[in-house]
Amino acid sequence: MKSKGIALSLLLVCLFSLFALPVHAQADTPPSSMESQDYYQEQMEISGADELSGELPNEARVIMENMGVADADWESLKNLTPSAVFQQVVSAAQTQSSGPLKAAVGVLAVMLLCALMEGMKLSLGDRPLSGVAGVVSTLCVCTVIVVPIVSCVQSAAQVIQGAAGFMLCYVPVIAGIMIAGGQTVSAASYHLMMVGAGEVISQIATGFLVPMLNVFLALSITASVSPRLNLNSICDAFHKVVKWVLGIVMTIFVSLLTLQTIVGTAADTTGTKVAKFAIGNFIPVVGGALSDAFTTVQGYVKLLKSGVGAFGILAAGCIFLPILLQCLLWMATVHICACVGDIFDLKQISSLLRAGGKVISILLSIILCCMMILTVSTVLVLVIGGGGSAG
Repeated sequence: MKSKGIALSLLLVCLFSLFALPVHAQADTPPSSMESQDYYQEQMEISGADELSGELPNEARVIMENMGVADADWESLKNLTPSAVFQQVVSAAQTQSSGPLKAAVGVLAVMLLCALMEGMKLSLGDRPLSGVAGVVSTLCVCTVIVVPIVSCVQSAAQVIQGAAGFMLCYVPVIAGIMIAGGQTVSAASYHLMMVGAGEVISQIATGFLVPMLNVFLALSITASVSPRLNLNSICDAFHKVVKWVLGIVMTIFVSLLTLQTIVGTAADTTGTKVAKFAIGNFIPVVGGALSDAFTTVQGYVKLLKSGVGAFGILAAGCIFLPILLQCLLWMATVHICACVGDIFDLKQISSLLRAGGKVISILLSIILCCMMILTVSTVLVLVIGGGGSAG
């Protein structure tokens, strides 16, 4: 009887060792870097993050590839250097500078000719030739400036529409990653607000931006060519109203998203801690190991979310970079030419150039607003919502 009790005890010890040792080995042995990279790539494919680069506009995709970032892989994002970014910015600026430089040369040539005629004080009968030359030179400058500005507005509308299309593909991916990381509440609010913002931006770019700015440009040109119509006050009021509206819209959007992210993160963090506690305390024998595995998975998901978020921020910058540089170069061109017109006392030409500058200023404000919606929302989700997946 005593020997049977000893045999039973040895059998129980063997069984306990058989089940305990593999769990102990799995918990203490960290995964290798190759296994981590394989798991990361697998989760990228499952979430659809590996297809985000295909949704980018061609120009933005080329810029990112030249920087060495082909997809949302955190290794390529980690190796991104400031020199690579600076080279792409300089390259894009050189590409976009040809149009403004040609326009500047043409405008300066017209102003020099007009100033020459003003200095010579030529007259034709009782009507001064300089006055006629002023109107003609203003119309010449109008033909040089207006067509490129209209083309810039159309290009900006296409860029904004392309960014909205990328946003509608990007938001579901990062929302799915957030749900996998336990941030269900934050993901729901983020997805709702960003999809709505993407739809609104797309509608504005296609049906409102180009006609509105073209009408404003026409009114500004008319006000500068025909001062007696007194349209300058209308143009100035429109310019101020648009900027005020954009500022208010951005403030409301960021405030709502911040509040929803903070509240959602608190709820998600509580749910994650409850799940970890339940796994660790209510599952016998392997509960602690499963709890550690749960924490490890949360860490991988958090890494994936950071990589996809950084990819989205970089993609937004690359999408808007060419049109931003184009608008900045055009603004510099028209203001420098307007200053030259003030030196030669060419008031009509200077007024026309500053009217074009107001149109570009409104366009630049709209572009920055659309860009900030994507970048700021992603930063808020990554910074404020980072605790939800940490467990």
